Amino acid sequence: MPEGPEMVFLKEQVEPLIGQVVVQAQGSDVELLLDTLKGQRLTSLSTFGKEIFLGFTDCTIRIHLGFFGKYAINGVVNRALQLGLELEEGTINFYACKYRVLREPLDELYDWSTDIMNPLFDTDQALSKLYRKPDQLICDALLDQSIVAGVGNGIKNEALFRQRIHPESLVGEIPELVLRKLVDECVRISFDYLEWLRERTEASHWQAYMRKQCPRDHIPLRKENIGRAGRPCYFCDKCQRLYLPGNIW
Repeated sequence: MPEGPEMVFLKEQVEPLIGQVVVQAQGSDVELLLDTLKGQRLTSLSTFGKEIFLGFTDCTIRIHLGFFGKYAINGVVNRALQLGLELEEGTINFYACKYRVLREPLDELYDWSTDIMNPLFDTDQALSKLYRKPDQLICDALLDQSIVAGVGNGIKNEALFRQRIHPESLVGEIPELVLRKLVDECVRISFDYLEWLRERTEASHWQAYMRKQCPRDHIPLRKENIGRAGRPCYFCDKCQRLYLPGNIW
């Protein structure tokens, strides 16, 4: 599933099309798209977590790529088209995504202070929300988009590894200073990840995610599907501390 940095990177790629008018629209609800979008001008682009918003004259299209979503700018992918927009001088095609037409102002629908890549992101608020779930595994809590929107499996694994926290640690057992550093690490990695995407070097920068050996201890990393979400966790039993009641490091 695309993470926050990937959606910001997508936004940057689409930005040259701002100001252009929709000539044709295709998708799973063709009549709605034609009636709603044809002749409208692309006026703005924004992101929230794992979502991107295409702002038009009279509405906004919200797009979530989900687990298997793909997109192509001025090109096509050999998959069933979910949403396709032909503008005056370019095209945007989305596949295996979910999209919805929004009429309300985005500020009424979204709390930007939870978006990990937004200047309004509030670390204190994130910590407060985390501590409301003291019995939750930290690997699950970091994927909660109501707490840190935009964090996905890659950022989660990397932040936990870099801050030496075991993914099965309970949120309520992690000291506040350690948890704050973890949230800050999520922010830092997110912006680093965006730079890696721009350079197309992201695969070379992961220290734990999708790796086989711990770069600190030079022993095999464990890979297990952990937590309610059942997402893969990559971690080192030696250098990542397990915060549990009565557990002594």
